[in-house]
Amino acid sequence: LSMSYHFVVTILLFLRRSSTVVLCGSSFPESFLENITGRKGTFLYASPFHYHVLSGSDDLPPDLLSGVRLAVSTAMKLPQSTAGQFREKFGFELTEAYGIIEVGLPFINLSGNPAKRGSVGKVLPDYDIKIENRDKNGVGELHVKGKGMFDAYFSPWQSRKDALKEGWFNTGDLGRVDDEGFLFISGRDKNVINFAGMKIFPEEVEFVLNRHPAVKESLVYGVPHPGYGELPCAKVIFKEGTDSGFDTNEIRRFCYPLLTSYKVPKEILSVKELEKTASGKLKRWKQS
Repeated sequence: LSMSYHFVVTILLFLRRSSTVVLCGSSFPESFLENITGRKGTFLYASPFHYHVLSGSDDLPPDLLSGVRLAVSTAMKLPQSTAGQFREKFGFELTEAYGIIEVGLPFINLSGNPAKRGSVGKVLPDYDIKIENRDKNGVGELHVKGKGMFDAYFSPWQSRKDALKEGWFNTGDLGRVDDEGFLFISGRDKNVINFAGMKIFPEEVEFVLNRHPAVKESLVYGVPHPGYGELPCAKVIFKEGTDSGFDTNEIRRFCYPLLTSYKVPKEILSVKELEKTASGKLKRWKQS
């Protein structure tokens, strides 16, 4: 599986069109910015982490991406705060897509409709999807089926036949499809917090926490509880100048009008940093 997704989506497709492909030397923003300013590309393919850096840097001029006709965000759910900052600074929409290394790129949102912001778009030709075990809001497990599926997992070895169920790949993501066929990702199945039988998506709570003017970034996770199953808790990084002696209960009070009460974190810890992967994703599995 190593690099198969990026090889197909970001290399082969462009070479087929006789395009020039520029690969950054690392995932750090410095390498990313160096290639943006040094090369005059028309198509930008990056993660929300990189778009957050671009949008939040006061040193970068608004015309930095004047030659870009399409900027695609994938690898993780695009925060609407990042999408809004990008749109305000550079004057055009980020295009959210949904890619899976085992499958390819089955979704991309090219609608341009403001009402569909936050969606990864409609399923592309040659792919089929189904949502299983839906809740009352239509949110369930996303399964994908189509051409170009992976052949096997190398280590430990597992063939495609053993990994798939009747040809369907369980993405591990939760989502819903609206009446027009647009898919909205709610979060990861393994990240869901089960509070007394009710599901809490960490991403939803983090979105609210990050709206607080004193919060720079947050991580929501579940802590085992003998009665409720799991309690939602959070770690937050405060913005510079606000972390000294800040009352975390004030953050909880901020959340109550914006979240159902059981989704409000029972405990909020102030931290200096949150552990992430090389691609900028939060390491949720290390929380307990």
